[in-house]
Amino acid sequence: MDLTLIFHIFSTIGFGLALLLAFRIQKNLLGHPSRIFLSLFLLIYFLVGVSNVLKQGGVTNYFDRFEYFAEILFPPAFLFFIFPIFSLYIFSIYMKQDFEKRMEIEQSLIESEKKFRNLSEEIADGVAVIIDGKIKWVNKIFPKIFGFEYDELLDKNIDSLMQQVPLPLHENPVPQNNTADNQSETRYETTGFLKDGNSIAIEASEKSITFDNKPALQIIARDITERKLAQEEITRAKMEWEQTFNTVPDLIAILDSSNKILRANKSMAKYLNSSRDELVGKNFYLLVHGNENPDEITSPESIAAYCNGQSVEIYEEHPNEHYLVSISPLNDDRGNYIGSVRVAHNITELKQVQNELETTRAFLQSIIDGVTESIMVIDKDYRIRLINKAATKVHDLDLPLPGSLLCYVISHQADKPCHGEQHPCPLKTVLEIKQPVTLVHTHKRTDGTEYAVEISASPIIGSDGEISGIIEVGRDITEKLRLEKEEREFRARLFQQQKDQSIALIAKGIAHDFNNLLGTVIGNVDLLQMGSAPKEDECGIVEAIGSAAHRMSDLTTQLLAYAKGGTYKLEQFVINSLILQTLKFSHTGEASKIKISHHLAKDLWPILGDPNQMKQMLVNIFTNAFEAMEGTGGILTVETRNVTKEADWQCSFHNVHPQGLYIVIDISNTGPVIPAEIAEQIFEPFYTTKSLGRGLGLAAVAGIVQNHGGCVSFDSESAGTTFHILLPKANEKDNISDNEILSRTHMSAGQEQIH
Repeated sequence: MDLTLIFHIFSTIGFGLALLLAFRIQKNLLGHPSRIFLSLFLLIYFLVGVSNVLKQGGVTNYFDRFEYFAEILFPPAFLFFIFPIFSLYIFSIYMKQDFEKRMEIEQSLIESEKKFRNLSEEIADGVAVIIDGKIKWVNKIFPKIFGFEYDELLDKNIDSLMQQVPLPLHENPVPQNNTADNQSETRYETTGFLKDGNSIAIEASEKSITFDNKPALQIIARDITERKLAQEEITRAKMEWEQTFNTVPDLIAILDSSNKILRANKSMAKYLNSSRDELVGKNFYLLVHGNENPDEITSPESIAAYCNGQSVEIYEEHPNEHYLVSISPLNDDRGNYIGSVRVAHNITELKQVQNELETTRAFLQSIIDGVTESIMVIDKDYRIRLINKAATKVHDLDLPLPGSLLCYVISHQADKPCHGEQHPCPLKTVLEIKQPVTLVHTHKRTDGTEYAVEISASPIIGSDGEISGIIEVGRDITEKLRLEKEEREFRARLFQQQKDQSIALIAKGIAHDFNNLLGTVIGNVDLLQMGSAPKEDECGIVEAIGSAAHRMSDLTTQLLAYAKGGTYKLEQFVINSLILQTLKFSHTGEASKIKISHHLAKDLWPILGDPNQMKQMLVNIFTNAFEAMEGTGGILTVETRNVTKEADWQCSFHNVHPQGLYIVIDISNTGPVIPAEIAEQIFEPFYTTKSLGRGLGLAAVAGIVQNHGGCVSFDSESAGTTFHILLPKANEKDNISDNEILSRTHMSAGQEQIH
């Protein structure tokens, strides 16, 4: 083949391709000024090339005229110099636009990937990008689901985390198509493997995407372990509910708002002699009561209006059977009534047992009502379960009792159970020792008066062998205790009187015999002093004998005062002046160091008594007080006042004194207190706490006061000791004889300080 022909063939093909390229460039360079020129140039030279090929091939040339125009328009100089330069310019424009388009696409991909990453980080599910089965990127949730760190998952095989055997979801087994990019998304459930080796349930979705300019697989994973467990629990609960619904012995029916049966359990179907399916859609009241119209209280309107969303119970009586029916309304989300649930519990046997219990209770109540003592049955919570008429009468109660009435409320009118040594709780004691107990309590009546009760509490043993409560029997022993107290006091008085009489009899005999002998001694001493003058050394002996004899005579007088055997010269006088005289007489020697204070009533009533005996009584008490304060010093205070006793009263010697008018002499000292262990012995004869004491001073005081119908007592506290002397006021009919005390100048009553 001729080389010229070959050249023209290739050049023609080249111009043709250049023409196609020019059209493409022109498509991208719309409005470019070289568009027409370039197209015309390529078209003409393409036709010239075709003409040359045909000419060299011996074919008639139909394009000779194009060669003429081509040489005129595009001379060889243009063909070899201008055209290549122009072609390079066109090519550079094309390359620039292609580069800009690529950059725009890459930037768009970067922005899309950035948005993808941001969106993936914000969602609550785990997101992973898989390329060739390897994890290339994950959001922050994905590692947490499987217990890994972010870096640990990169380039990890996805098969090691998720079982790649898709299990279609029951909720949405058909894949969801993504119409935006015409790519499908597949959802499935599978098993996930945690880092610690445990497995979890995973709900995943897969979707093909482009990541880093590479085809990739996007997996969105969600941990549904708790949801699966919840679904299993719901399924199990449904099964259990279904089993319970059908196995419960109660008759259960679920009705719609028109009382048609939506569902019934096996017990209801058996009761109505039908199958469960046959009951659906039938009128409940027509089947059960033979009437389509329910009672007013069980109508849907009543249930919706009065139940207020709560269950209501009604009692229904059928032939030979009794039922307790619970009706619960069903409401929709807006609170509208849409039906009800009827549960009928057969209480026939319970009713029979209740009747038997009522009969037994009435029989038991009649028995305990016949007992005159108070009887209460109390449970472990202090509630009174049973009470007889005697107890209701004592506590002013009405039957039947409220179920919340507590024993300590009605017995002690208290807000808590009784306790302490004075009132140990019978119930608590029985629960502790598990034996019957007998206690004495002080109870209150409704009017506030107190009375003594002897409580006998016995345990009630339940069927389990444990104590379930107590039977408390109470007996009013107020009168019994009063009689016992009177008997003890009488015995004490009798014992004291017998003791006093015995000691007094001995003391009286000794005193009289001793006094007779002293009379002889004193008489002979007087004769010696009246006769010839004794020698100087004998005078002292005679005076000593006389002084001792007179002191012994005074001791004998005190013995007689205690023994109530002395001679009393009764006179009516006011004792204030005698108190002042005795204070001055006694406030001598060491006693003068002690301060004296007196507060004597100006209107003090007179008494009927022996002034000498009264003086002896005062001297003994004053002397005892001065001796008590010898070492420490102090103040002796004497007060007198009038007092009226409204009722008979008992003194410290267990003697009962009549009501009436009395005077009171209070003699207080600030010396040491009298110990409690010797308090009952200080008035005993011959009892003394002093090493050289005779023990007759206070005994004589007690004897003199009692001989005058009075009483003496004392209080000893931290501030000192006070003796209280009560003497009866003299009656106006008592004779007032002239005597030395009353004939003296009238004493000044009131307050006076003696230093």
